[in-house]
Amino acid sequence: MVTPVKRVPIHLQSAQNRILIKNGTVINADGEQQADVYIEDSTVRMVGNHLIIPGGTRVIDATGKYIFPGGVDINVHLQRPGYGTQTIDDFYQGSKAALAGGTTMIMDMVVPGQSESPMEAFAKWRKWADDKVCCDYALKMQISGGTNLDQLEDLVTPEVGINTFQIDMAGEHKLTDKEMMAAMDKISGLGGLAMLYAENGAIIQESENKIISAGVDGPEGHAMSHPEEAQTEAVMRGCVLANAAECPLYVTSVMSGAAADIIRRRKEKGYIVVGEVTPAGLVADGSNYWNQSWVHSASYVCTPPLREGETANLLTSAADGSLEVIASQHRPYNSKQKALGATNFKMIPKGVPGIEERLSLLWTKGVLTGKISKSKFVSLVSTQPAKLINAYPQKGVIEVGADADLVIWDPEASKTLGKAEHMSKCDQSIYEGIEVQGAPEYVLCRGRLVKDQDIFRPMQGFGLYRELEPFNADLYEKIRVQKESQPIRAVQRTPMDLPMTNGATAEEMPPPEPVEEKVSNQQRSSVDLTSHPDSPDFDNASRASSARSSVRVRAPPGGASSGFW
Repeated sequence: MVTPVKRVPIHLQSAQNRILIKNGTVINADGEQQADVYIEDSTVRMVGNHLIIPGGTRVIDATGKYIFPGGVDINVHLQRPGYGTQTIDDFYQGSKAALAGGTTMIMDMVVPGQSESPMEAFAKWRKWADDKVCCDYALKMQISGGTNLDQLEDLVTPEVGINTFQIDMAGEHKLTDKEMMAAMDKISGLGGLAMLYAENGAIIQESENKIISAGVDGPEGHAMSHPEEAQTEAVMRGCVLANAAECPLYVTSVMSGAAADIIRRRKEKGYIVVGEVTPAGLVADGSNYWNQSWVHSASYVCTPPLREGETANLLTSAADGSLEVIASQHRPYNSKQKALGATNFKMIPKGVPGIEERLSLLWTKGVLTGKISKSKFVSLVSTQPAKLINAYPQKGVIEVGADADLVIWDPEASKTLGKAEHMSKCDQSIYEGIEVQGAPEYVLCRGRLVKDQDIFRPMQGFGLYRELEPFNADLYEKIRVQKESQPIRAVQRTPMDLPMTNGATAEEMPPPEPVEEKVSNQQRSSVDLTSHPDSPDFDNASRASSARSSVRVRAPPGGASSGFW
């Protein structure tokens, strides 16, 4: 639960603190109703019909409109250092874009630098954010190989309020399986949530080397070196490790139906795992990596990469509950920053925007097509993410006592997405030309009317840092039930049940038969998923074999290619 906000005595309030929204349809994750909503002093005070309210209250007529809780985006990267630069949107520009799209709370990620403790990095991120952020925000913490796990205990205190921790299976912050198990065990003991970037780092590294050796250095090389199997294998392995550590798991940026199916099947077996899909994954096609324009192709580079032909599968997975959260993974770089990788795709800054477009894209692709209900929409973009980080019911629901983070949604509003219209400072948009229908007409953040029809008035520094409590009741209750259903059972044996050794000592036992040493097969042509890269059995021959099996020759859009895919 987020830390409550101090309330202003009613006699000190002005009429601007009191708003009545009439004649709209209130949408929550558990259903909808025709009801009025009365807001006072940043809080929802009444929900119902025929409300008796104080004089001087501003009345907003929401006839024909929907009223739902403000969006909660738990995967954004504002002012994020990396690649010798930082993401183009700082906390002011990024949170402003969030509000414009109907999102009223975000979660950013603290990434400690070399020789920097988690607490030092946390203080730095707070300094960056507090004076700039326009909406409420929370923070999560990156765990790297050199992280002192004991220092995480300082982060879950009420004063700091971090309850979510990022684990990477590939890239700069990659952890080995042993390190992942240790981190997950620690997170579970602290009552946290483990966020997992799931890709097989060994497959990626070997594939990158082979593709570069073949002369491919453009953005298409990024897509080819991150095959779908690299994510599906890692998702399965991450689920198994988290289940063994009794740690709730959140898998970020699921980019294929196959990976979503693994999460669905693990949940059916009782695993405590949640999957995320991004707005980019729902609408952008991986074929763009083979566009003739390098600038166009590079603008789509993110990790994991977007896939060809997977948008419909991912939307279906969101509709059927396999994937439970839509988060933006907002990490934009402009064309100059992307050009840092002009001669080597490995150096292209990886990330795309989405914080502003998230709600309108899902509404258009999901609700208007009939694939998801309006209540499911609210669950995906607001309620479920709020619950996962323990911000519910202050966030993610319209009910008495909740924060007055509301969106009045106009289902008839339409616009064309593109770089000329978005709030991000990015000079390119992977959503260029996409027509959307449905947009926020009013946005309230803690009772303050930030978007008032065509008037947009975000206030720099208005957003509050929200401390989050550990031990999410729902997640850890599921873990408790799972643990009780699979108790450790020992068999009580009498001496009669034990093997008879006739009193022989170890020295008197016959020696073991010599085992003929087997020569490893140098002609393996398929990945052995039972031997993980972190296993001692995963030798150089296995790595090379894995890389060979993870790429396939394909013809990109527009002509033949000698590259890998």
